[in-house]
Amino acid sequence: MTLGGYKVTSSIELGVRGLSVDGENNKYRSDFNYRPGFRVFDSSFLMEAVDGKGKAFDSLQITSSGWSSDPTGFLRLNMEKNGMYRFDANVRRVNSVNQVSNYVLGYNRADTTRNFGDFDLTLLPQNENFRVRLGASYNKYQGDLGFTVRTRDVFPITEKINSKTVDLRAGIDTKVLGFNLSFTGGIRQFSDRSKFVVESRNPGFAGTFVPADVNFINKLERASPNTGDTKYGTFSMNRTFAKKLDLTGRFIYSVTDRGFNIFENFSGEGPISRTNPTLIFIDADIFEINGRVKRPQARGDLGVTYAITERFRISNTFTFDQFNSSGDSDYAERVVSRLQSTGVARPDTFSRTFYYRFNGLKRFTNTLEADYQVNSRFGFNIGYRYTHRTVNEGLANRPITPSGTATGSGEEEENTTNTILFGTKIKPTKDWSIFADAEHGEADNAFTRLANYNFTNFRARSNWNYKQFTFSVSGIVRNNENPSFTSAIGLVPAGELIANVRSRMFSAYADWTPDPKWSLSSGYTYHYLNSRTNIVVPLAALTPGFSEFYVRDNYVFIDVTARPIDRLSFYGSYRFNDDRGQGNRVSTVPENIISSYPFRLQMPEFRVAIKLTKNIDWNIGYQYHSYSERLDVGYFSLNAYSPASGGVPFPGTSFLPNQNYRAHLPYTSLRIYFGGADR
Repeated sequence: MTLGGYKVTSSIELGVRGLSVDGENNKYRSDFNYRPGFRVFDSSFLMEAVDGKGKAFDSLQITSSGWSSDPTGFLRLNMEKNGMYRFDANVRRVNSVNQVSNYVLGYNRADTTRNFGDFDLTLLPQNENFRVRLGASYNKYQGDLGFTVRTRDVFPITEKINSKTVDLRAGIDTKVLGFNLSFTGGIRQFSDRSKFVVESRNPGFAGTFVPADVNFINKLERASPNTGDTKYGTFSMNRTFAKKLDLTGRFIYSVTDRGFNIFENFSGEGPISRTNPTLIFIDADIFEINGRVKRPQARGDLGVTYAITERFRISNTFTFDQFNSSGDSDYAERVVSRLQSTGVARPDTFSRTFYYRFNGLKRFTNTLEADYQVNSRFGFNIGYRYTHRTVNEGLANRPITPSGTATGSGEEEENTTNTILFGTKIKPTKDWSIFADAEHGEADNAFTRLANYNFTNFRARSNWNYKQFTFSVSGIVRNNENPSFTSAIGLVPAGELIANVRSRMFSAYADWTPDPKWSLSSGYTYHYLNSRTNIVVPLAALTPGFSEFYVRDNYVFIDVTARPIDRLSFYGSYRFNDDRGQGNRVSTVPENIISSYPFRLQMPEFRVAIKLTKNIDWNIGYQYHSYSERLDVGYFSLNAYSPASGGVPFPGTSFLPNQNYRAHLPYTSLRIYFGGADR
């Protein structure tokens, strides 16, 4: 079909999906969140100039999917006029639901929507000597998010999410003296108007099990509005000299300024402390914090690759990264309370303190690698990575009282890491390739568990192609050990607290296409993970223990496509997950936590497409989701404690039921084609 000198091709798929859930509907919504009803499955629209040159544009394409009853949806637009401009737009929407009952006792629930998009315009897109790029992005996040606050008890509260971000950017690409140069500058503005609320009396976790518990929150309002912006600029360059020396560089600089305010008004009731059982009623506990934060950051990369011969290359990459984060805040709090027994007011308390914090990091990383291709069947590379890091921090506190004195401290630490790299590529036959690489050494962390962690990573992959058959096998092995040092705490002596992670992943994949009308694909993945961390558990006293987490996941899939006759096509698939978790491992004491998430998920699907006419296809399909979990296996039975009981379990402690479900999703749709050639 032609329209105004353009060839138009379009399609739209309209249909209806049904939904029936047997079992825990909230868990199903948290996993998939597909809803029943009418929907636009997807659509496409394409206009192309008949002679290749249009007046306003040469080509225009619009595609969309999932805007009705899907948890995610997108709309994309691509428009181009050769030699003049190219415009790309991509708008997405994500609805996220979390209503599981076995995470923080179901308190951390969520129902949020995120709308975000990118818009990019390139002027003179085919011009290698000069191009102009303009762009804008937005991100809007809204909804309700479950949260918890801990005082002497654990209380669920709701966070009303309301945050926005707008990004504006511009840049040019050019070529000068043989160098490919690129410049980009921009500003990102953000604001967050989220707030926490407790609108009615909240007895907390303990009060749920023991109605006579004396801790509760009567009202809570916490607003934490903050606004700010990030100004940034990037520069990159590249040039190859005489097909032997390649030079690549990049520099990024950004400055983030943020102003924030935190206001909270709390009222409730409870003992003054665990050791002082006197009950008080807090009429108002009001605090407010005002402050500003600034964070300049710079990063530079410079890479050089030199081809000594056609088979032997040496490369070196140097990276510098630095940031400083500094800020101050003014904290003020006032508490108005009275004794519950007599109603006599207690003296008001008021405090005000100025705080200043500073954190900084400098890191230099250098990676040297050599790559040698021995012959057409064998090549390898070896390398060495060195990192030097400096971390510093400082603080100052100044209470505003007649006797208040300023206090402050600061410290700086340095450390280095060393890593060996190795990789190889082997081609035993023309149709068979084997890839492998490994890393062994140390890596640093910027903030969390500052001590270096020791790691060994190994990957291998084998691909074999023979006529209509493809077979692939791969494996990944990761071992990480992250030690840290702690001072003596309670019964825990000073020493190392170590976090160990052992991960193994093995996969096999096969694809067979004996005929263009038939194909069969199948694969298997096994994921093995052990995680063990030394912890300190607050029982009757602080007690040393450990936390272990296990994954033993088996995943299988099978896909079949067939077109036995011209007017009929078929698609069938089967997905199966079985994570056996910790098996029969059971903790015998409360300070040792052994956990996992054992579950089984089956997802068969089939779809039949019938060509009714030249322009209409009829689709009939069915999906089935069967989910079962076994979270009552392997847990120590005294995981629930009264906060005021010194570690004595609640009478009749029990676990929440497993959230099993079966979901049936039949659907049917019509795909209508407009324009284009005969199908």
